Amino acid sequence: MKVSIDSILGSARRINSQRQLEEERFNKQKKEVKSDTLSLSSKVNTRLDSIEREFRDIQSSLTKNQIIRNGIEELNNDYRRGGENQQSIMDAVTFEGNKVLRAYVGETITQETLDARGNAIYESINNDVNRLKRLQVELDNIMASNLAGNEKVENVMVSVDRAFNEAGAASADKISRVRPDAVMRLIK
Repeated sequence: MKVSIDSILGSARRINSQRQLEEERFNKQKKEVKSDTLSLSSKVNTRLDSIEREFRDIQSSLTKNQIIRNGIEELNNDYRRGGENQQSIMDAVTFEGNKVLRAYVGETITQETLDARGNAIYESINNDVNRLKRLQVELDNIMASNLAGNEKVENVMVSVDRAFNEAGAASADKISRVRPDAVMRLIK
């Protein structure tokens, strides 16, 4: 077996060349993974921004629907007593400066109208609560993924939790027809 310096140097060059190719391949894969992670993080942060907007919309809708529901309950009580204060109730129930009860119920008030509108507003409130629950689940999933800044996710989560807590456990039945204990278990 004849060993020459040229063959040793040739083998060393081949080994270095192979190692260099492997390092380049590894670095390329590493850059691709990093760019994918950045891309996903960017998409998650964009979704968080849209979740914040959706949350504000849901919160506004829920507040408006609860105000209307309370107004319908007042109209129902007044209707049973003879309906003398209907117009003042219709004018007094406002949201963001608009007479929302008048727009929702209409000018002609009958028991059938109040019942139908009462059921419809409860359905709208339930829809808002369900949308809020879906956002909370999505936020939980985003937080578990660690793709977004936890501080940003936590800020949105705090807002969603606050929306549920402002109603309180005692008045969870006022938010929707879902059992209060079920609602509280879902939001924990």
